[in-house]
Formats: sequence, C-alpha cells, structure tokens
Amino acid sequence: MKHTHVLALSAAIAAVSAGAYADTHKFEIHADLGRTFFEDPINDATTWGLGFGYVLNENWTLDAVASQYDTETEAGGFSVDGTQYRLDALYHINTESLWRPYVAFGVGDQKRELSVAGVAEDARDTLLNLGAGVKRDLGGNWEFRTDVRAFNSLDNEYTDLALNAGISYLFGKTAAPVKAAPVVAEPEKDSDGDGVLDSKDQCPDTPKTHKVDEVGCSLKLTETVSIELNITFDTAKAIIKPEFEGEVANLARFMDQYADTIVTVEGHTDSQGSDAYNQKLSQSRADSVKAALITKYGITADRVNAIGYGEAKPAADNATAEGREKNRRVVGNVSTKVTTTETRN
Repeated sequence: MKHTHVLALSAAIAAVSAGAYADTHKFEIHADLGRTFFEDPINDATTWGLGFGYVLNENWTLDAVASQYDTETEAGGFSVDGTQYRLDALYHINTESLWRPYVAFGVGDQKRELSVAGVAEDARDTLLNLGAGVKRDLGGNWEFRTDVRAFNSLDNEYTDLALNAGISYLFGKTAAPVKAAPVVAEPEKDSDGDGVLDSKDQCPDTPKTHKVDEVGCSLKLTETVSIELNITFDTAKAIIKPEFEGEVANLARFMDQYADTIVTVEGHTDSQGSDAYNQKLSQSRADSVKAALITKYGITADRVNAIGYGEAKPAADNATAEGREKNRRVVGNVSTKVTTTETRN
C-alpha cells in the first residue's frame, strides 16, 4: 500500500530519547514542512504550515494550525490547491530526555480547489486526525518537532497520511522549577561523651565516669548500710572495758559519716539481783555508752537515745555463767539508705 513506508516512520519517531527536557513556557509558534500521501488519485504533495500552541499544563497543549499544499491529479494533470485549518490536542509523555514523545488528535476543515480547463471547483471536508510525534529541546527558546498523522474525511470517506517536521519558538516562559539542594544532615553530637546523643540527652554535662540511663542521666544505686554495737560488761559494772572501746569508736565514725542517723543503745543485765537493781544497772550501762559517744567522739546528744531493759530481754540462758556473760551487755543498731552514682569500670 502507498502509505506503508510512512507508517514505518512512526515507530522510529517514538523510539528516540536522550538528555533531559524541561517544559517551562506557555505559548509556542511553529512553522512546519511536510509531505502528504493522498488516498485519492492525487499526486503526493509538499505541505507547509503555521501553528500556534497554548500550553495547558506539563502534559497538554492546544494547537491551532493552518497549512497549504499544491499538487495535481494523477490523471489529466489538473491543478489541486489544498488548505487546512484545524485544532489539535497534544498529550506529551513526560520523560527525562531531550526527546519528548507525544500523541495528537484533532478536528479541522479542508478546502480543495480543483482547476479544470480554467474553471475552479471547490470541495470541502471535515477532517479528523490522529498521530504521534516527538519534540526535541534545541536550547534557548527553540524546539524541533516532527510527527506522523492520519487524516480521515467524514464527508468523503478517505484517509490521507502526512509526515511533518518543523521548528517552534517558545515564549511566555515561566520560571523553571528549582530543585532544592539535598539537605545533608550533620551527624548528631554527644557533647558530654556519655554515649547518649544530644537530641535525647536530658542530663547534659554528665561526667564521663558515670554510668547513664537511656536519656543520659547518671544511674543511681540505693542501698542500706548498717552497723551493730554489741559490748559486754563485768558483773554489777557499767564501765566500758578497754577491749570494747573500738566498737564504740566504730559506731561514732559511722554516725559521723551519715549525719542523719540516730542510734538507740539498749542496756541489759543477767538475772542475778532484784528487778529494780537490774533495771537501774541496765540504764547505767546504756548511759555510759551514750556518754562515751558524746564526750569522746562529739556525737550530739539528740542523736543518741539510751534505754535500760534490766533482765527482761535475755540473749542467752541465765542458768550458765557463759549465758549470763552474754546477757550483761549494751547493744545498738544503726542503718540508713545511701544513694550513690554508678561509675564505669
């Protein structure tokens, strides 16, 4: 068929791509030159035309085109002058290339003037057209375009094919979209070196020697510390024997270290003697320890309580000498909760 070689060109046009294309204009004027291949018995003709395009958006453009051609009939060599006016819609396919393919369709009016023996006869057709093409950015305001079209007459049931190429001038440019430079995030800091980034650190300036929790605060360890006092006395005596001075001194040092502590020292006796005597003796033993803490070691009086229990709370069996010795005693216990900061190894 005479149109076969034209149809083959449409596949070649759609396959071309390279570079990058940016559509930033609103209007375009183009001048075209082409070749029309007629189904009627008319010689193929060179066409030329002018068009004006309005860009709707990045995909769609409306295109008003006027074109002309001169040819002859295949039989008799009669002159044929053709004029077309049409309105097309072009849909552009977005690519990252300098070549930008599009499809086109439209409707228009064609007038053919046939001259036979000096007499002109006019014929008019309403044409529908469908085609595909490609545009290439030439830089600046210039653009190359080419397409293949099929024109179908609604009045006379023929279809012509046309191959066109042209140059467009683009104007009404809008500002090209500016791509923001990628923001390179600076690496987060750990200013105090505790292993927790500043964005999550709720305790800045933590010493590097401290263990920290997930929000950068020092880990605290709370524990109970205590000391016990247990000294014994000779029978019927309330004097602290030299070998127990160290026990009293240890209690005093503990109370110096933990100033919020208060101690109660308890005096006790064995079961020998009357209850009244033992009660008084037990109080004297408790008072002697209290006096030593105050006078020898500087513990304030309000931090020491002394209570005598007589023989009421035996620690051992009063039936034996060993048991009675254990019962002649002063005892005390001091404990407190201490919170310390955990450190790294």
